[in-house]
Amino acid sequence: MFPEHVPDLSTVSDSGLFSLYRAILSELKHRGVIRTENAPVGDYAEYLVAAALGGKLAPNAEKSWDVLGEGGEKLQVKARVVSDPVKPGQLQLSPFRSFGFDSAVIVLLSATDYAVSRASKVPRCVVESSAIYRQHVNGKILFARPEIMGHPDATDLTAALRAAQNGRQTVLGIAAHEEVAEGGQVVGLRRVP
Repeated sequence: MFPEHVPDLSTVSDSGLFSLYRAILSELKHRGVIRTENAPVGDYAEYLVAAALGGKLAPNAEKSWDVLGEGGEKLQVKARVVSDPVKPGQLQLSPFRSFGFDSAVIVLLSATDYAVSRASKVPRCVVESSAIYRQHVNGKILFARPEIMGHPDATDLTAALRAAQNGRQTVLGIAAHEEVAEGGQVVGLRRVP
């Protein structure tokens, strides 16, 4: 049964909406209706990466990468929701089934409100050499452990994604950007002169 008086959600902050959404997912999980609480994580992380780096979201049919960076860099985005402290299994990323990307951007979001906890851009060679093949998922599994997130060849993107999340239209503090839409859907950002 739907509540009689629905609040005006247009006045609620993005963080507030995610908090409400997490509470709903938690209750559905408690009731056994769903098994995980990760539903919107991937799409949101891809949006944040595109916003932070001035990239363009890949078409939905693209299997190897999710965001095309300004310099043509193909980025595969992997995201997880994590608690504080992190619980066992929360750092396991979805399988890598192809390696037609240049770097993987790993985004960890807070379980309370989806705030960016940590984000790192990890070169493909580090992902390939660190991930372990698992036949049952037909792909390579990687855990977003500190040695991966803080790898010497990785780039910490935490501040950039937090800035994008907080609506500051800057790319690594360099230039202002505006959203680019195609068919009514935001697909990336472009520099504002």
